[in-house]
Amino acid sequence: MVRETPTVWRHAAVRVCAALRQLGKNPQPLLSRLHINVDDLLRPGFRLPSVSLSQLLAEGSQLLDREDFALYAGAEVEPLGNSALRWAVALSPTPARGIQRYVDLFPLITDGALASFESRGKEHALTISSSFGSNAHKMDSFQEDMLLSATLTAIEALLPDGCQHTRMEFTQRKPDDPSPWYEFFGEEIKWAAPQSKIWWETSVLCTPKLDSNEELALAHEHLAMQQLAAVTSQTWAQRVEWQITATILDGSVTQTAVAAHLGVEIRTLQRHLKAEGASFQELLATVRKRHALNQLSCNRPIAQIGYELGYTDPSAFCNAFKKWFGVSPGNYFKVAKTI
Repeated sequence: MVRETPTVWRHAAVRVCAALRQLGKNPQPLLSRLHINVDDLLRPGFRLPSVSLSQLLAEGSQLLDREDFALYAGAEVEPLGNSALRWAVALSPTPARGIQRYVDLFPLITDGALASFESRGKEHALTISSSFGSNAHKMDSFQEDMLLSATLTAIEALLPDGCQHTRMEFTQRKPDDPSPWYEFFGEEIKWAAPQSKIWWETSVLCTPKLDSNEELALAHEHLAMQQLAAVTSQTWAQRVEWQITATILDGSVTQTAVAAHLGVEIRTLQRHLKAEGASFQELLATVRKRHALNQLSCNRPIAQIGYELGYTDPSAFCNAFKKWFGVSPGNYFKVAKTI
């Protein structure tokens, strides 16, 4: 379930204002014309209608006579603001873990699109797709430019020196003058793609970060999860899945603990999930599967992955994995390459 009118977090509009100032324009007249209150943009938790951000980017582009203004706003202004999401991502132990946190918390950025992070052989892809399909609220080219450039800027700050993404995919058609896009993203761009994607080599994403602090990253992730709970587009299944994701590495995850964190009785939580056609065990399995595949792609020891997911006996984890995917953890990618 999503909002009838999708929204974006206030940091997006703040970044547009900062970009206008950097390019020599006062954003105040534009904000006033679009009925956007500066005090609202400075208020934690404020969310702007997605259509208002599109108007702000479109009129900013026209004011500056720059087709690539949204690209500039995403690339040249500090990404993610001074937010809990920013620090949860930045302090993660590997780029892959940071990207997964970014995806898990993505509805904080916009609830009008969906994000996923998956392994594709020797590569990983972060995918962003409209949650409205052919609806009129579908993300336009201005928002796509800003979102992808901001995402790439945030993620590539996690990578080892000299490493970067391998290619990009945009849903928009190739611009009349694509040179600013090629300058920022590189020459490997697919235009008019079904979904927006950023690709990296898996080996790069699994490199340990020397400036990581997982304890602080978890603390910021918990704070961001609390902020996410205030976003009314969440279903109970989403809230439970995000809470499991936030605590999966803390040890055993229980329904009782998740219900307590969400402030409801366990029977109430079960009733909400049942009404949505979901169950706690199914959601727990979904999170475990995702974590297992991401960690296997980084060549982590199978026993260690199983222990992180609450399996004290490696054979129990291997049996669970085989039930999920029909093949053992050690053979999964061998089989995947032949499909």
